[in-house]
Amino acid sequence: MSSQIDVADSGVAGVWTEYINREFVPGLTANLVFAQYAEPAMIPRGAGGHVAIWNVPTMRSGSVTPLTVCSSSTKTDMVTITKVTAGVTSYGEWFEIDDLAMQTQITGALDQYRDIVQYAGATAIDTLVKNAGLATTNFFHAGDVATQGDVLAAGDQLKAKDLPQIAGFFRGKNAKGWPNLSNDFMVAIHPDMETTMVTDVTTAALSWSEVNKYVPRGFEQLIDNHSFVGRMNGISVLRTTMIGTVAEDVSAHQALALARWGVGWLGVGKKGPKAPTIKIKRPGPQSTNDPLDMCCTMGWKVQAVGKLLDASRALVVYSAVDAE
Repeated sequence: MSSQIDVADSGVAGVWTEYINREFVPGLTANLVFAQYAEPAMIPRGAGGHVAIWNVPTMRSGSVTPLTVCSSSTKTDMVTITKVTAGVTSYGEWFEIDDLAMQTQITGALDQYRDIVQYAGATAIDTLVKNAGLATTNFFHAGDVATQGDVLAAGDQLKAKDLPQIAGFFRGKNAKGWPNLSNDFMVAIHPDMETTMVTDVTTAALSWSEVNKYVPRGFEQLIDNHSFVGRMNGISVLRTTMIGTVAEDVSAHQALALARWGVGWLGVGKKGPKAPTIKIKRPGPQSTNDPLDMCCTMGWKVQAVGKLLDASRALVVYSAVDAE
């Protein structure tokens, strides 16, 4: 028996139990940007194929050589169209929920499971699009004055002065920007890269704060940069933790810059699905694979493919990881 009752008294331990807060803490999610910057395409259902072709024409500047009098001159090789093919693939994951767990779990648990599954599929889509863009052979090392640099050194980190170089690459290829970014090109960077860029003061004339603080819109983006990092010289800088690191001479963030039609995103029956299909299965009355109705399942599925359409409209940007 207990002479004094308190919440830690083992003699009356069954009187108290742990209360479960019915509200779930919001999960930490990455800013998923890449799926927005792939051109969607679709294979109709029942069309007899799962591989699609994108036709990429090569434009040609006209000749300024005068024609010979009374002569049509010789024919010209003018038309070049590159065929880019990609086949749709299925992706997905699933898990089981025990029947007893389904009946006794707290209200709202199933919705939280669904949110987790939805996010898993969305990150897969974002990664597929990103990986398609990273297949380009064009790259830029932070601190260089041109693309295809030789060596990335430990101190070569993305700075404001690099953004005009990235924009210059795309403009030199006659690439076009994105309407939703005021026709800017986009570059997606890791938050660590953003920190390095916006705190750079080594070259005051071209440091991030210096090039923005005297311009009303620029000053505003120094303060209100929750949705994106900012804009400069035709480049909109977006942040996402979906940027990975690789060994590029040194440990480096592998960021990606895209112009329009750099990456294609192909689906079946719908244009490049931007969200996964959520599959929830419950045992049916005639289910022979689960005769005692013991198991429910939930998962996500995507049938699509990302494809690099034009290497001239995608640029891998390497920035050395801060050693500190």
